[in-house]
Amino acid sequence: MLFNSFNYFIFITIAFILYYLINNKYKWVILFIASILFIGFVSINLIYFTFLFVVLNFFLGIGLQALFEGEYRKRFFWFAIFLNVGTLSFFKYINFFFENINVLLSIVPNQPAIPYLNLILPIGISYYTFQAIGYIIRINRGVEKAERNFGIFATYLIFFPKFLSGPVERSNHFFPQLHAPAKFNNDIVTEGLRLVLWGLFKKVVIANNLVGPVVLVYNDVENYSGVPLIIVMFLQTIHLYCDFSGYTDMALGSAKLFGIDLAQNFNRPFFAKNVGELWRRWHMSLSSWCNDFIFTPFIVKYRKMGNKAAIIGIFLTFFIIGIWHGANWTFVVLGILQGIAISYEFYTKRKRLQIAAKLNPKFVVVASRILTFIFFSFSLIFFNSHNIHDAWYYVTHMFSGVELKLLGHDFIFEKANFGIAMFSFLSVLLIDYQKEKGIDLRNKIFYKPRIIRWSAYYIVIFLIYYYSGAEETFVYLQF
Repeated sequence: MLFNSFNYFIFITIAFILYYLINNKYKWVILFIASILFIGFVSINLIYFTFLFVVLNFFLGIGLQALFEGEYRKRFFWFAIFLNVGTLSFFKYINFFFENINVLLSIVPNQPAIPYLNLILPIGISYYTFQAIGYIIRINRGVEKAERNFGIFATYLIFFPKFLSGPVERSNHFFPQLHAPAKFNNDIVTEGLRLVLWGLFKKVVIANNLVGPVVLVYNDVENYSGVPLIIVMFLQTIHLYCDFSGYTDMALGSAKLFGIDLAQNFNRPFFAKNVGELWRRWHMSLSSWCNDFIFTPFIVKYRKMGNKAAIIGIFLTFFIIGIWHGANWTFVVLGILQGIAISYEFYTKRKRLQIAAKLNPKFVVVASRILTFIFFSFSLIFFNSHNIHDAWYYVTHMFSGVELKLLGHDFIFEKANFGIAMFSFLSVLLIDYQKEKGIDLRNKIFYKPRIIRWSAYYIVIFLIYYYSGAEETFVYLQF
């Protein structure tokens, strides 16, 4: 049941009504039941898996809390981490491991290949596994106590707005909102509905109308070179942003209907002036999780190594971010590229600031943003390519047979919808640009007289209804 489906709007409407009819003490029950039903709509078998996963981590947290400091607590902590990482690795990477072993075995004559396991990756496993690991780590650090209410703990891991594609929520941020639920607030509910509408607009009007050329080229990359590859390199970035941030807006908006704030995931990433800043603005819940639970502990533990610890920590963090996205060497390269870029920025910061001081400040800002966008778009070639061979072909053929003629390429079909999507994206970019300068155009419209406010709503609804692109699932559902 996708966020952009009619069934979802019926589902969340019923949950919303029941939530505000029940006593505050039991509001979490509605969210728990709604989340179970939501998972059931996705897959009945998924209910069994997630239930076992929740039960496991519920008792791991209580068990860790019960142990005093000492060797047994340390061993139990690493046992809990191993179970979570092992579960994720088994479902997500076991066949990838077998695939690479079979490549080596193929060198040996008459050596039989290892058969692949017939596994279905549980939807959302990457998200709720990281949330469970963060919860276990916080208990081990002594900064959080184990949750004793099974239903509230379960709701933390499977809360339906964030179940499929995050954001990666923190337990210390989520639990208090269930223990002390917010009362009905018309302004917050209205804000939630606006976020849902805004996310739906970005998803169906922009992302769904830009996905065609991206899929077409990556599914048959060796039939393209030059201009189409260059165009798609930038289109894929716009598509991914509008798809994923559109999902996030709908997730955050859905949660707000119940008075719950989820972690922010995007903060105008296309205005980042370097790659490090971009990752503080893009998929923020994942990058901040990795910073708090991987990078920072690593450099603290190995601080005697100085800058070497920081560089190793950067590469370790982005290797994990890369492989988190999927079992493919392309994602490893994606992570390595980010690590190289941020390491370069780390070592050259002083020199770059000296050069920038001699140039026009506005030019420096604009050039920095453009270069960051180009690098990130280039790195996403490895995000979208099916394998390393396709990615290598893409990179080596972008400037083959380049022509100045940009129109008429048959990989851009539905040109009217494509034009609407690009115009809509420029509108989103303008709104983000104004927000970057401290001017919130969306809020200004929302506080205008009713006729202006509702005119804006109807325009967005009109665009969603008449210019929604081909039905497409959310990109990050695969992770």
